[in-house]
Amino acid sequence: MSKTILKVSLVLLGMFISFGLLAQKMDESDTRSMMEANFLYQFANNNQWPSSMKKGNFKIVIVGNEAVYNHFVSKYKNQTIGLQPIEVVQTNNAQSIPVNTHLVFVDKTKKSDWNQIQKLLKEKSTLMVSNWEGALSSGAHINFKSVNGSIRYELNEVAMNEDQIQPGIKIMQWRVNQ
Repeated sequence: MSKTILKVSLVLLGMFISFGLLAQKMDESDTRSMMEANFLYQFANNNQWPSSMKKGNFKIVIVGNEAVYNHFVSKYKNQTIGLQPIEVVQTNNAQSIPVNTHLVFVDKTKKSDWNQIQKLLKEKSTLMVSNWEGALSSGAHINFKSVNGSIRYELNEVAMNEDQIQPGIKIMQWRVNQ
């Protein structure tokens, strides 16, 4: 009987350790989503768009990452960018992105849609944000990256200026040098 109790105890201990590691992994992913949502708000709030984009709602589209969308909505849905109320949409379909969108975040899970999204928004003043290695060279304006366990971002100032988006001082100061 003591062998049975020992086996059951070891199985239970293994389960608790497994659940603890799973919870830790989920927490890390959740923290990343929360940080990316917070940065997206800062990108919206601390960059300057042309006057033609300062009418109506400030449109933000999150492609492929429901957790980032949920964090963003829970914290910023009633905020404004200047006088523009924020309108945020989550989609998995590149075709559903409005052409007058201010900011698009394309998650690495939707990297295969990147070229299609770029064509759709070509010559628009839409801030393109991503989170995979090499995205700046593929046309992203801002790309999230992990630096020493922290979520940071790199920035392509030339591409932003070409699309008539002026990076704000805070955005320039917080970036990681490439």
